[in-house]
Amino acid sequence: MKTGTEEKRAFITLPALDAINNIRHAFTTRQNGLGARNSGIKSPDGWNAVAEAFGITPDRLVTVNQVHGEAIVTVDERNYADMRTAQADGLITKVRGIAIGIETADCVPVLLIDPVTPAVGAVHAGWRSTVQKIVQKAVRRMQDEFGSDPSRMIAAFGPAIGPECYEVDEPVMGPVQQNFPFWSDVALSRGKGKWGLDLIELNRRELLRAGLAEKNVHSLGMCTSCRKDLFYSFRVEGRTGRMLSAVMIKAG
Repeated sequence: MKTGTEEKRAFITLPALDAINNIRHAFTTRQNGLGARNSGIKSPDGWNAVAEAFGITPDRLVTVNQVHGEAIVTVDERNYADMRTAQADGLITKVRGIAIGIETADCVPVLLIDPVTPAVGAVHAGWRSTVQKIVQKAVRRMQDEFGSDPSRMIAAFGPAIGPECYEVDEPVMGPVQQNFPFWSDVALSRGKGKWGLDLIELNRRELLRAGLAEKNVHSLGMCTSCRKDLFYSFRVEGRTGRMLSAVMIKAG
């Protein structure tokens, strides 16, 4: 897993994704996140700066109503305007000039890129969605609907809480242990029924199991809880704003 960052227009990007000519992506920070100027309260125009940076109108930056489930929606020219009310935790599209994004403040954001078709995906992988294997399902949906070859797909993890800060107990570890035979490789016991859980590593392994090559899985490598100066963290702050992890196939 490779790490790296590059700042452009106050957004953080990964050099490995910047190198893909037909793709634009960005991870926002708390300085330009949702609710950055109004105590974490969502505003309909909260992502206008991202849309402007992507060179699209705000209505073509698509998010969904995230519910910590396994639903994945396909975004196209007919339905993109209605997506903000859709209850889902993953989006996929092959339409050029439509950006898809996931809002987070500790949960794991995953961007998926098929540079050949081309097609892209954005996945919200909190622990509940992870247990439901949402990243594997997103890869499979891109394979089934767009003909994407997992071995040529690229994935990127945005800012998320790291295992040093993500302490969980039995209600989380029980489902993790039931669904992942390798659970002991991604969780460290802290005693008294507490565990440090590495959600990014868990989802990385799921991507490899879905057919992605290890060299094609990248990570920002930054913990939202440790870097609360740079990112929002629900664990640290409670009610707070959100960052956006967005990806788009360029129109031109």
